[in-house]
Amino acid sequence: MEMLAKVGAAMQQLFGPVAVSLAKTSGAVVRVREFTPMSLAQTFVLGYLKCPAATPESLAVMAVECGANVSPQAVDQRRTQELVDFLKALYHQAMETVIGSTRSLATLLERFTEVKLIDSSTVTLPDSLKQEYEGCGGAYGQGQAALKLQTELDLRSGKLSHIEIEPGKSPDAATCRQHAGHVPGSLRISDLGYFNIPVFREIIATAAHFLSRLQFGTGVLLPDGTPLKLLEWLSKQTGPSIDCPILLGLTDRLACRLIAWRVPEEVANRRRQKLIADMKSRKGKLPSAERLAWCSWSILVTSVGVKLLTPTEAAVLYRARWQIELLFKRWKSHGLLAVLHGSTDVRKMVGFWSRLLACIVQHWLLVALTWGNPRISLNKAGQAIRNYGDRIAASLHSTSDLIQVLMTLTKSIIKTAKRNKRTKPGTFELLNNPELSDFGLS
Repeated sequence: MEMLAKVGAAMQQLFGPVAVSLAKTSGAVVRVREFTPMSLAQTFVLGYLKCPAATPESLAVMAVECGANVSPQAVDQRRTQELVDFLKALYHQAMETVIGSTRSLATLLERFTEVKLIDSSTVTLPDSLKQEYEGCGGAYGQGQAALKLQTELDLRSGKLSHIEIEPGKSPDAATCRQHAGHVPGSLRISDLGYFNIPVFREIIATAAHFLSRLQFGTGVLLPDGTPLKLLEWLSKQTGPSIDCPILLGLTDRLACRLIAWRVPEEVANRRRQKLIADMKSRKGKLPSAERLAWCSWSILVTSVGVKLLTPTEAAVLYRARWQIELLFKRWKSHGLLAVLHGSTDVRKMVGFWSRLLACIVQHWLLVALTWGNPRISLNKAGQAIRNYGDRIAASLHSTSDLIQVLMTLTKSIIKTAKRNKRTKPGTFELLNNPELSDFGLS
């Protein structure tokens, strides 16, 4: 009940006083006629929550639920630059609210104050926005304009710690989030796009930890300063895994821990095929023999000590990084975040900011209603939340009514959003029992 009250209060605040304040500064509502600031925000955000492919007709239906008796034409006429500015400001205010569950996914995660997953997802924009959001100019399927959602998800509590919006051309390694403050005792898990030894040193300096794959070509030394020919050295080690202290970087020499294991041959072959295709596409040449040999190994580096994390647990935690990719999938495949329809750029951006806000509200509800429940599918729960979009809108004026709707929604999720049976353990099972892992340290 406490979590329901918290998320209910957050939604009422966002679609109430916050919307009223921002509507004035953005000019979205100058004189109250059909739409109030509250009903305007609710119509577009909850309208796209209920139906990510919303039409003026479906938005007009939502508007009635929100107290604005308007026609589809009236809704369509509201797609202005002022509405874009209003929704964008509403998004920034929404990110000031952090909804995190008190229920952890697994006891393994409770060893850390936070387990922060960081990654980005790109959305291609109309070319006219290239001055504000410069894209890659056609590289990697992107256009002249694109933005990146630099996203941080706490795996322990489910909270969206941060979403930084940056130009699509900006590399992950250069994001300002690289140097964001870290909670003492927390763990940051990131992919190779964020690999940066000085950043790792900053994390350690704040009494936090990092877990990352080792970037190919990075110098590795033994604790006494002896440089290693890493692949040759790894091939001479025995046991299911290698776990040893190292110095990372030939000049930086950051003391940390290396964990490595040889992957099955079929996995190595898939990696090589993908690497060859990528190198041919981007650089028009084949990878080196050493780079291909690297595909036979999974190599992690971390500042977490041996007593706090075993090699198997480290492997499971890094595998759990996939949860942020699934978050992006919910946003893009289910929430249609990257689908920009409309006859003008303004109409397209109204859809983008509305959908992004809808994704945030949906995530709040997922965390409050389902986080830590091993029987629930987040994708199915997300669909249940969309189905309740109009009921949520109709109850926002009353705290008691809203809580009652959220309680009913919770019951519906428990009954209808169960995970499908699977032959292999998922993230929840592996985090609670790492020994179930079948990708194995072998």
